[in-house]
Amino acid sequence: MPMVRFTLARIVLTDVEQAQRIILKEVGGQRHFTIEIGEAEAVSIYRRATKRFPPRPLTHDLLDNVIAGMGGTVKAVEICDLRDSTYFANLVIQAADGEVRIDARPSDAIAILVGAGVDLFVDEERVLQPLAGEEPEK
Repeated sequence: MPMVRFTLARIVLTDVEQAQRIILKEVGGQRHFTIEIGEAEAVSIYRRATKRFPPRPLTHDLLDNVIAGMGGTVKAVEICDLRDSTYFANLVIQAADGEVRIDARPSDAIAILVGAGVDLFVDEERVLQPLAGEEPEK
């Protein structure tokens, strides 16, 4: 499966709608797309992206600590599929026994990504090609 490197370009927080949005942009390219997420997830991504850590660990901080405590490191995040308007993601973790892919919601995976400072990859065939026929959001 060919993977294309993307980056988190923008977090869109709004009081007008329930759904919040993250915009992902191709590194070195023009493609971009939007994923709708919940408010709590958007705030968590924003908090971690701006390095505003609370005195006690929240859920994504806890997951960072669990991965590190078990001797693993987050290597990357993959947006690996798009089915019925739902995106699927994997956390790619380097563990003692090798590389492990863990199924995750894209919003959770991206929250871990911004905390770990690792790369984001999007599947060309399963995600980007199906989106090619849609008008990109601004």
